Amino acid sequence: MIGKTYLLEIGTEELPPKAIESATKYFKDIVPEKFKSFFAVESPDNIEIYATPRRLAFVLKNLLEKEPDKEKIILGPPAKVAIDEEGKFTKAALAFASKNNLDIDQLEIIENEKGRYLGAKVKIEGKKLEEFLEEEIPNLIKNIPFPKTMKWNSTGFRFSRPIRWIVSLLDNKVIPFEIAGVKADKYTHLHRFMTKPVGRGEKKDIPEASSYEEITKLGFIVAKFEDRRKAIETQITGFASRLDATAILDQELLDEVTSLTEFPVGILGDFSPEYLVLPKEVIITVCKVHQRYFNFEKDGKLLPKFLAFSNTAVPDRSVVQKGYEKVLKARLEDALFFYEEDLKHNLEDFYPKLAGIQFHQKLGSMLDKVERNKNISLLLSKELGTDKEEDIKRANKLSKCDLLTEMVKEFDELQGIMGMHYALKQGEKEDVAKAIYEHYLPKTSDDELPETQIGTILALADKLDTLISFLSIGEKPKASADPFGLRRAAIGIIRILVEKGIDIDLKDFLKNIQKETKKEKILKFAEINKNWEVVFDEEIIPEVLDFIKARFIAYMKDKGFSTDIINSVLETGSFNFYRNYLKIKAIQEFKSSPEFNDVMTVFKRVGRIIPEDFTLEFDESFLKEKEEKELYQKYKEIEDVFNKDVENKEYQKALSELLKLKPYIDKFFDNVMVMVDDEKLKKNRLSLMKMIDSLFKKISDFTKITTL
Repeated sequence: MIGKTYLLEIGTEELPPKAIESATKYFKDIVPEKFKSFFAVESPDNIEIYATPRRLAFVLKNLLEKEPDKEKIILGPPAKVAIDEEGKFTKAALAFASKNNLDIDQLEIIENEKGRYLGAKVKIEGKKLEEFLEEEIPNLIKNIPFPKTMKWNSTGFRFSRPIRWIVSLLDNKVIPFEIAGVKADKYTHLHRFMTKPVGRGEKKDIPEASSYEEITKLGFIVAKFEDRRKAIETQITGFASRLDATAILDQELLDEVTSLTEFPVGILGDFSPEYLVLPKEVIITVCKVHQRYFNFEKDGKLLPKFLAFSNTAVPDRSVVQKGYEKVLKARLEDALFFYEEDLKHNLEDFYPKLAGIQFHQKLGSMLDKVERNKNISLLLSKELGTDKEEDIKRANKLSKCDLLTEMVKEFDELQGIMGMHYALKQGEKEDVAKAIYEHYLPKTSDDELPETQIGTILALADKLDTLISFLSIGEKPKASADPFGLRRAAIGIIRILVEKGIDIDLKDFLKNIQKETKKEKILKFAEINKNWEVVFDEEIIPEVLDFIKARFIAYMKDKGFSTDIINSVLETGSFNFYRNYLKIKAIQEFKSSPEFNDVMTVFKRVGRIIPEDFTLEFDESFLKEKEEKELYQKYKEIEDVFNKDVENKEYQKALSELLKLKPYIDKFFDNVMVMVDDEKLKKNRLSLMKMIDSLFKKISDFTKITTL
């Protein structure tokens, strides 16, 4: 190891998981940038970040005692102003030197792209590491962003939880400062319950910053988040193997349990098989939300087992196990009661009661929302040519009814899931029942998509209504907040359209909704005083489309497509996102071909020669030169085939047809002057270019694509 090592540890009362996540991200983002000039070598080992419920820490390695000196160029007046005809410095030059505390012999002529200037090259001495740490570390601690902060003493300092100790150690030397009345020192505290005194943990001297991880490990602290996570995951899979089962490994729960422990110890427990009458999602949710337990399944069926994690290794785990089992039994008993009570009602009985749930004060009740969803879904059904209108109506009617069930009131994570299970229990068609669950999908950017056609239509309708509704009343998401989940709704729409291959133009469809709105008032929104008015008008369509388009761009970038290609396709004005995806994919594949750059040059030449707002006026009889006649004949030859390929979404074939024009376009530009004095001839040649360009733009505006 080269250079010095610095350790910062902030010891606290138990931090909530979100605070740990926020602080860890902050350290990862800020620390490398803040200390980059002090690292002797570039290495991923320069920074180690640690985070547990009781400590936030990082270790910096390979540090220089002083950051390197830098040279800075200070520019003054132009040389012709600073030096007179005799070669002497003018008053302007002397004033510049005085203002910047420069000696005359430091001045020199410096040339750049703007000309010759009087200036000086000044050496800036690097900061000393100790001074930098003493000055910057307190500021770094103060600026850690937390979801919530608190004050706990008279200093008024705010932090996620009270700070109890601070370690600030450069090799073996304390770098002094004070935060919230706590002075930095070299003492940490080990595991709260596995070292003495119990409750506080052993106070332990850290002789060297580099020994931090070893000392904490000996004190029953797995300080690195990633190591604890791996240890937990290993224990889960180990218990699964013992049970000859598969662990249900919820990543969110895994992160949470990692954030709640310093020394995770898995304890296997049982629950009565009588609770397996509950849908498995209910048991998993009870275990996750209330107890933070992991579950196991075998052959798709839940086992009456769970795995809990204690923060302490105890001699007799059976005592702890029984405690865990007792608490879970009470929770499952409640869930079973809710389930049995809910089954006493038909799901449909809850439908009129949706009028009592407010969707938004300006958008009416949840019943109004369901009615809007119905109308949009029926329009979608017609657009897609389905024959399942009655099933769509039925699934939509039941889609939000489980919001009034006791189970969903207790566990809102189960909305849709419980509706599906109750519908199946009450004899609804399987596709109708599944659609109740699927209409919420996808819930996240990487969540599963609806499988059934009914669920797909309802999911699109629900998300479109949400977007239209909230944007219509001016409720737009902010950069840091999206309380109504509009971005999530938009990415859900994109994923369904693209990944399910739904071939509709969203602009045309929104206009269709807007026409139906005027005719039947299907998208009416309630003001507070309950005077109904239609607010979805044509003006909101561009805003809705732009919002969805922005999510499409982000989605395509995440899939690895080039920004210029994405923009080139969107520039054509198409809002058929499935077709746009296929076009982008075809062009990206074409971009890897050897002839790409040559072909792009030709395509761009055609597009760029046409003036803006040019009106096409073509007359075949005006074709004079051999090359323009041949180009027109080739254009006519490929036009129908090209259009058929585009219609059939066979964009690779369509691009191949366009490639046939290249030699003819090359000959045209080599031998025919477009911008001639004869106005009619010029317009005719520009019209020929525009006709060809119109073909290109059925796929992409190729002028927007970057070539090498």
